[in-house]
Amino acid sequence: MVGGIFCDLHKAFDCINHTMVLEKIKFYGVSGKFYNLIKSYLDGRYQKVILSYNNGIESTWEKIRQGVPLGSILGPVLFLIYLNDLPNLASTGIKILLYADDLENFETKMDNIFGDINNWFKVSQLILNNNKTHYLQFNTKNSCDYDLKLNYQGNYIKSSSNTKFLGLIIDDSLSWKAQIDQMMSKLNTACFVIRTIQAIMSPEREWSILHIYINYELWDNFGGKSII
Repeated sequence: MVGGIFCDLHKAFDCINHTMVLEKIKFYGVSGKFYNLIKSYLDGRYQKVILSYNNGIESTWEKIRQGVPLGSILGPVLFLIYLNDLPNLASTGIKILLYADDLENFETKMDNIFGDINNWFKVSQLILNNNKTHYLQFNTKNSCDYDLKLNYQGNYIKSSSNTKFLGLIIDDSLSWKAQIDQMMSKLNTACFVIRTIQAIMSPEREWSILHIYINYELWDNFGGKSII
């Protein structure tokens, strides 16, 4: 039996603790001028709130001790460093890649690893979004579909039939049907638009519009990474 827990973090980039990420960077061997450069990149940032609709009332400046700048090159890198020790979190001796030969053992292990994941996120000052976190039990044609529920301190994660992961729709049978159906719907929309503008635009302009549309869809589906 194989199960997958797909975790979604609430405003993850905004919750990265500067002290903790710098300690992890130092642990991985970064030191000297390069370490000081990263430290200065995070240090010395301040923010305040201005209520423009209320006569411009302002808060005082406060130092930013958490979060990495959004839209930056270093932001995702620092986030990955922050999560790099996540696979070593299991205090019960369970690896992230699990295998169990019976349902009771499988359910216990999944609950244990889910508890370890929650504890790790709590220590790392990250918040798990339970509404967007999904559990998938992968099945074959000959396997039974068990309705397992993961539980952590009264917060239940129900089993789902599919989830979106890195722009791809993954279902519990690892088929491509849901992904193909979604792409077909988007392509049908694109074809309808092309047919509509065909009478008023040149073939070159039509191709440019189609190119832009497909490029945008790929960028959106694959986490902001353009392919074309």
